[in-house]
Amino acid sequence: MAVVTAPVTVDDCQGCGACLLTCPTHAIWPVPGGLTVRADRCTGCLECLEICPVDAIRATPDPRGDR
Repeated sequence: MAVVTAPVTVDDCQGCGACLLTCPTHAIWPVPGGLTVRADRCTGCLECLEICPVDAIRATPDPRGDR
């Protein structure tokens, strides 16, 4: 399966936490000033992208490819 990373655009994030609750692998973590996605935990399911009400999460191909 091709893995996709889903970085959070901090300027767009409103901090609602919907993605935190939705992520099945707990790859999204709060950090000062917003959220971050831990690539080592992200499976590329994109549930966070679908739940975000302000489209603050963007999917980009992972340069590491399939894993």
